[in-house]
This record gives sequence, structure tokens and C-alpha cells, in this order.
Amino acid sequence: MRSQVRIFVVLMTLGVLCGIAAPSQAATEANEADVTYYADVLPIIQDNCQSCHRSEGLNLGGVIAPMSFMTYEETRPWARSIARKVEAHEMPPWFATEPKGVFSNERGLTEGEISTILSWVDAGAPAGDKSNGPAPRQFAETASGGWSLGTPDFVFQLDEPYFVDDDVYDLNISFFKTLTEAELPDNVWIRGWEFKTGAGNVAHHMCGFVRGPAPEGGPTEEIAAEEGAAGAGYLLTCIAEGAEAVMLPDGYGLELEAGSTITYNMHYHKRPGEGSGVWTQPEIAFFVEERPVKYKVINDSIGNTGFELPPGISDYRIGSGRTFEQDTYLLTYWPHGHLRAKAARYEATYPDGREELLLDVPEYTQGWQETYKLKEPKLIPKGTRVDVSIWYDNSTERGTRLDFSPTLTPGHGPRTDDEMSLGFIGYAVAVDAKTSTEGEN
Repeated sequence: MRSQVRIFVVLMTLGVLCGIAAPSQAATEANEADVTYYADVLPIIQDNCQSCHRSEGLNLGGVIAPMSFMTYEETRPWARSIARKVEAHEMPPWFATEPKGVFSNERGLTEGEISTILSWVDAGAPAGDKSNGPAPRQFAETASGGWSLGTPDFVFQLDEPYFVDDDVYDLNISFFKTLTEAELPDNVWIRGWEFKTGAGNVAHHMCGFVRGPAPEGGPTEEIAAEEGAAGAGYLLTCIAEGAEAVMLPDGYGLELEAGSTITYNMHYHKRPGEGSGVWTQPEIAFFVEERPVKYKVINDSIGNTGFELPPGISDYRIGSGRTFEQDTYLLTYWPHGHLRAKAARYEATYPDGREELLLDVPEYTQGWQETYKLKEPKLIPKGTRVDVSIWYDNSTERGTRLDFSPTLTPGHGPRTDDEMSLGFIGYAVAVDAKTSTEGEN
């Protein structure tokens, strides 16, 4: 079965206790007693936790946090658990160690912030004076139909709902929707998009592809079905547990042609049994770029599909690479593997031989698949090679913990019990530039 989804709690403090001289024990105890929920902890929770930890929390790839932190009464029972997770640096959910300071969605607590949280818990998690707390947080999804990026310009939903049967364990299936003239009368540039699987945590992942108007000779749906999901056009993005919506920088866009066909590639995974089936109707929201677009965005993967993992091995690397044949701006990285994947790394080798670490994820987990978003587009010159490495653990210990057989030799495949070695990468080139790349494993 799939690994347990990590419950995440993100806590950051507003104040840091400091001084030139070491505080006395009495002063320390007094300071600890002064830390309260409303004055110190609630602002932290509002900024970092409540977007997911609420009864109708933000859907990150199908995952909604299982407990609410909207009130003191809801938060207080979890105080000790919060302290353990924060002290162990397990929360907030951020798995990249390097490079630091370059990702817009980077999370983390300072030692001072951790100390403040621990002081609150050690003092008995006091509520304090409610009047010292901030006003309730307002969420974009509340006023925009559940979309975290705000109100979309238009939403495309699969025409008919689909039922994932009770007996389904693993199912990879694609649905197709050809856009009518009424739905999309003209070509547009897209600056942002957001997915909803409509299936909660039964959705292992969802990928969206767009293919231009059907050529003469056959419907796009039939052509795409014959080619498979990967051949169904260009990739919008994929989401899994932990994945967030995408909003591009100013001047960057992805072209959506009138008459295109959208492919909803769905991977459902659950424990079979009576009453386990769910109805699903995936949808994609789009945000239009009204300003001139200078850079065309491409979402692709650097991957290896020709591998088999040896049985019983605990540290096995699979690599792949691509040479970019024009000046390119890197935007996002998303390493992807299944249960046996344990670490990932992206590296660049420049035309002059210089090497640079782009991303290091020493503890990868399928249970929380982060998309690492660069604060600023990163220019790599023509001739730069990007290599992606993913390490795997097919040992008995990991197999027992995550419920897979370490005696198998899994290769690339769509099921959870199969494996993948894909380094998704979002990049952009000038609108008038070619998008050719040279790839090799």
C-alpha cells in the first residue's frame, strides 16, 4: 500500500527571546510563562498552518490535513505532538537541504522559533488573553470557489463524473475533453493553473496535458489514447501529495489554443473493499496572462524509463540527463518516484565545465512531493546539461515499513508498486526561440 501521508504542522514565531547576558533561571521561567496561544502562537498558526489545517483546508494534490487548528480548543490537544514534530525538524514539510534561500516556497524554523514553541508547550500551552490575538485569517479559496490562486478566468471540468470502483487497487486512466468554441473561442496565454482531482486521497496523482486542435484524419481523443498519456500533447503539470498550484512570473506564459483537447491523466490508488469506491470529476482552473508574453513556458521531465531495481538493495542510483540547446530559464523542479525512492538531486554542468548543485533532497518521500519553485528564473546558457539522480531503497526494512515486496525487480510503470525515475522541470525560452533539447540517460 502507499506510504502514510505525513501530517504537517508549520509553526513560526513572531518574537525571539535574546540578550547580551545569559538570562537567569527565574527570568527564563518567567519568559516561558509569558508565551501564550493568542499573543504568540496564533499568529504563527495563521500564517503557516491554517491554509491546510482547517475543516475545509487547501487541497494539496488530494491531501487535506486531518485536524483543524482554527481555534485554541482545536489546537490545544495537539500541543505535545506539535512540539515533537517541530523539535525533530520534521515539520514544516520541506525536504531540500540545498541550495538555501533560492526557492519561493521554502519553509523552515530557526532554532529560536523552535525554542519559542517548546516554551509554550512546556508552560502548559496557556491560552492567554483572547483580545491579544489577531483577527481571523481570510482565505482566497473562501471567496473563489475553493481555488487557492484566487478566482480563475475559466475552469474546465470533465464532462461526466467517473466512479472508481470498490475493487480498484491501482488504476491509471486518461479522460479527454475537447474544448468547444463556446468554452474557448480564441487562443490565450496562460499565467497560472490549478488542479482539483475530485477524489481526495484516493488520487495518487493527476497530470494535465494539452494538445492542439485535432489534425485531419482522426479525433484527438483516439490519437492520444493510442499514444498514451505521455503522447497526449504538452504537459501542464502533475500533482501528487504536497503539490501546489502554479503561478508564473510576469512576462511568462503557456499557450492554450482554441479547439485544443485537454487530457486528464488520473492515477487512483486505494485499499479495495466494499464502500471504498468514490465518484470523481477532475477539473482544471486557468488564469489568463493579459500582458505581453516574452517567454514561453515548457513543462517536461528528465527521466529514465529503461531500468530495473535489483532486489534487496538499499542504495541504488538511477540517473538521466538533458543538454539544452538554447538559452533557457529554469523555473521549477519536481523529483518523482514511488515507494522505494529515497533521495533526489538535480545538477547542472555548464559549457565551460563548471558544475552547480540545483537541488538536493536527501530524504525524499512519496507521501509529500514538493514542487520546488525558484524565486527568480535561473538562466542557463546554451549547451548546459542538467542531470537528475534518484536513489532507491528496495530493502527488507523499507519494504516492511511501506508494505512492498523487496524480492521484486520493479521497473518503470504506472502502479504504486512499480517505480518511476522522473525529474520534472519547468523552464522557459524566448517566444521566438526553438525548444529543442538533446536528451540521454
